[in-house]
Amino acid sequence: MKWTDELRTAALVGTGRHDAPAPPVELGARPAAASSREESLLDQAALVDVVRRASRTAASVGAGLRVPPAPTDTEPQATGEAARLLELLLRQPPVGLDLRNQLLVDWLRSAAQARRRVPHRLLPALFAVAENTSSVFRVLDPAIGTRGRWLQDVSTAGLAHSEPRRSVHEADEAAPASPALDTFTIARQQLSTEWNSLSARARASHLKRLGYELHDEDEGLLEKGLDDKAKSVREVAIALLDRLPRSARAGRMAARLLPLLQVKGLLNKRFDIDLPEDPDAAALRDGIPSAPRSGEPDRLARLDTIILGAPLDVWTSVSGRSPEATAALLKEEPRVLALLTTAATSRNHLEWVRALLTVRTDARLLHCLPADERELWLERHIRAGTEEPDDLASLLRDLPQPWGPALAGAVLGVISGKEGTRLASMLFDVLPTALPPEAAEECRRLLERTDDPARRRVLRDAVQYQSFRQSLTEAFR
Repeated sequence: MKWTDELRTAALVGTGRHDAPAPPVELGARPAAASSREESLLDQAALVDVVRRASRTAASVGAGLRVPPAPTDTEPQATGEAARLLELLLRQPPVGLDLRNQLLVDWLRSAAQARRRVPHRLLPALFAVAENTSSVFRVLDPAIGTRGRWLQDVSTAGLAHSEPRRSVHEADEAAPASPALDTFTIARQQLSTEWNSLSARARASHLKRLGYELHDEDEGLLEKGLDDKAKSVREVAIALLDRLPRSARAGRMAARLLPLLQVKGLLNKRFDIDLPEDPDAAALRDGIPSAPRSGEPDRLARLDTIILGAPLDVWTSVSGRSPEATAALLKEEPRVLALLTTAATSRNHLEWVRALLTVRTDARLLHCLPADERELWLERHIRAGTEEPDDLASLLRDLPQPWGPALAGAVLGVISGKEGTRLASMLFDVLPTALPPEAAEECRRLLERTDDPARRRVLRDAVQYQSFRQSLTEAFR
């Protein structure tokens, strides 16, 4: 019986019934003095693992696996302070893991701009982080260099016994220029030519795809969806037609909405809005809810459907005013303002988006604005003190980073005030990377003046991040 077989038998039946065998003399292993039978068994089990690992060959790892030799790296290596900073981030990061990962992204981007690559000795540690951190993985190339891409391919092939994984750069080059466009085209073609042969689920799915790149020319397919027997298809068609203010359905909704609207009052003008009557067959086809079998009809829901489907200029034609002045007349109608917000944002109607922002705060409206205009709007509202910390934090989180100096100054002003602790707690994971380098000195001053733990935490992280980021910039000069 082989040594490993005897060892397995002793492990199965127990050393009380079967002594652990002595290891083969050829291995040169000697049992520890005065070790028990149980200890001898465990020591030899560890020895078996070492022997098996040491004796593995490429052929035994995977049949037919051939690892090509590593190519020569032509890119110059990052050296000196740049290499030291990368090793520090990988071995002993001076900040928390989230900030460490962002600084790794910063390092890789700086290296790419400076046409420097990661030192070979740091590639395994970098890949270990990137394996579980998508933000780092996405920017590995080109900073990992030729051998880094080779190591990616070899590691993937060796572990998965499959074709080597393409690098990020190669995957981008190999991908179609516009795969989504093909999906839209196929969806339109199938709906146009195979509508009756498609299942209801397929018809609804194809219509949803049109929503990612909706055109006025899709109106015919959506009108066809209004007549579909499947409720799921009709609902998708209605939702998409709500986004086409020049469609025939939008015109029909405008004709239904106009008689319901009036502006009343001499000094304090406001909208007076009636509720619609029971829908006829045409209105039912356009998605206006029918009367329930029992109980009162939901006339507010009918009004909602009409407002969502009608063009926004119906409101200005009734008021005789600009969108901003018209929105002001609706200040006391939060339900209507919410519906108009949905309509304006789904159609990306910037004039109405700006008008509605004068009477209500909504993240959907802000997302429609260009980034610089969004920042300016937020800065003004922060300095005016019109936003609560909870609302402010959610709006700030969605802004592109880094912020401009003016917005950063306004936010730090709030953090240094009486509501600062609450806002600092909600922005602890965003503020360090969102602040521009110009704000670092102000963070240091505020850090020296505050004893509040929440404020100190976020300000300390901001100072550490900006300091390390400055070191990166200088290291790659």
